[in-house]
Amino acid sequence: MSPLAVDANVYYEAAKKLTDLADEIGTAVTRDLAPGLTSTAGMGGNYPAVVAWCTAYYMHASELRTVVQTYAGALRHFGEILNSAGYNWDVAEYNADLNPDKGAAPSHPVRAGVGSGGGVSFPEIPVAIADNGAGMVITSAGQGANSRRGTPNGRADALATAGTAWHGFANSYELAGAGAALQAVRDSFTGVQAPEAPDIQDALAALRGGAEQIRTVATALASAVQAHRDNLVEARSHLASAAAGSFPDHLDAQVTATSDNTSVNISVAADLSADDIAEAEGLLDAAARGTTLFTVLGSIGVGNRGFVDSNALNSLATLKAINELPLLVETGNQDSNTALIDDLENMATWNTPPPTLTAVDLSALDAYGPQMKTWAMLSVQYGNEAGVDPRMVLAMALQEGAPLRSGLGSTFYEDLSGGPSTYHPREGGIGAGTMYDEFRKDTTDLREWQEGRPDGVGNSIGLTNMKEIQFDQIKQKYPSQFEGQEWSDLVGNDELALKATAYNLKLLTDDSASHATADVRASQPLNQFLSSSYNALGVVDRSRSVAEGDTFTDHEVEHGSSTVKPGGTFALADTILRGTGAYR
Repeated sequence: MSPLAVDANVYYEAAKKLTDLADEIGTAVTRDLAPGLTSTAGMGGNYPAVVAWCTAYYMHASELRTVVQTYAGALRHFGEILNSAGYNWDVAEYNADLNPDKGAAPSHPVRAGVGSGGGVSFPEIPVAIADNGAGMVITSAGQGANSRRGTPNGRADALATAGTAWHGFANSYELAGAGAALQAVRDSFTGVQAPEAPDIQDALAALRGGAEQIRTVATALASAVQAHRDNLVEARSHLASAAAGSFPDHLDAQVTATSDNTSVNISVAADLSADDIAEAEGLLDAAARGTTLFTVLGSIGVGNRGFVDSNALNSLATLKAINELPLLVETGNQDSNTALIDDLENMATWNTPPPTLTAVDLSALDAYGPQMKTWAMLSVQYGNEAGVDPRMVLAMALQEGAPLRSGLGSTFYEDLSGGPSTYHPREGGIGAGTMYDEFRKDTTDLREWQEGRPDGVGNSIGLTNMKEIQFDQIKQKYPSQFEGQEWSDLVGNDELALKATAYNLKLLTDDSASHATADVRASQPLNQFLSSSYNALGVVDRSRSVAEGDTFTDHEVEHGSSTVKPGGTFALADTILRGTGAYR
């Protein structure tokens, strides 16, 4: 009996199941979904009221396609990781077994590879907008055929086909059972006494969430498309019924109205004038606008993402992270598996878009005093503007110059951690901060000379302790944002400091973090990397070198760790901004 007592077969069987699930969702796409979608191009038509609906459909369907392929790739990739982890335990168990008749050593698992699109053949989503001709045609003895543009010209048959395809996919045996199958795989690790087991279970839970979200969104798409088809048919029926009363000057004339796949056709046995046609079109347009079709279409557009909740596919970031996890080294040593610990949690932060905070009750910040309220509001303003996490902007202020400018110095973090009831800034802090900045600004050249530093790497000034080389690089990258402003202007100017910090984080995200290797992303959360980069002069070249495999100094690592640790400056910033209810 092996003294390690970890069954490698749990890993191998889990890996096999993940590969099977990847094959199964590919089968469901190929059999139930793709054939139907290929004939749905232009199904919505191109009349003005339907454009937002078609755009929303294409956005949701394309996003789901991405998630399906990412999910399948994540299944296969994590299956390879489990095979490697199983092999390491297998060999470790073998080596720990002292029985001379234990047989041959375990062999390396065969890598199957992932392939593009997670191995799922999923064609591009057809565009739902197309000119399907006139949505309504009025024919009369006097005017001939008058084609009315702007009336619904969607393809009822294609909409029905799309609804059937999405419904078939959502309710396929393969997709319907995936969530339960992944839960069973997760449960199989419950009794495994291995350091990496909790992280494996987290990844399997994320895969299960991805499968369930795929099914939920596919169901929503099926319902939305089928409802749109039904509403379109009902609207055409309503128009056909309203046709008889739409020619008030020819009430005795015979009116025949029929509808087909793309339009309503109205024939009037009378000599109609152009004015008669125009009046009829106006009456029929009004009748159309009163139908359920137009009511639903009117609810989609600005401020309304569509007919699927904006968070319905929020598993994508984690699925991408699973796809990007570094493969375990097959050493035959179980300790190699500990490389998996925290990798997924760290990787996911690099794929998660920064939040845009929205004001809810700014008076909630009053309890912290006017200085902190100003910092908080400016952090949100410029964080949102730059497209970075406003909490990180405020966190850099809290970590850098806030202790001095609050007048609290070494007791700042302890006082702030207690909330507004223990946080009482002192009046002298603002003046002391300005005087300190003036001194450091005036002596930065002396420090460069004494320490042999390059130009711009002297002292740091301002609320967020920014160096001249750092400010100049931001200004060079975003000239319109900092036109006419210089590094020296940071003295006593908290707004400029927070704005520059927001754009510095944007610069570091776009030009440095975007180059990070999988190993770098697995080793630390994005915010830790950004905070360490900020401390490493806040310039691109230095942080990009780390992103590509170099290392931060111990002091830079400590700065980043202090930001993201429990109770660190990021957590404090989150409490101030969101914990108070000021923002959401």
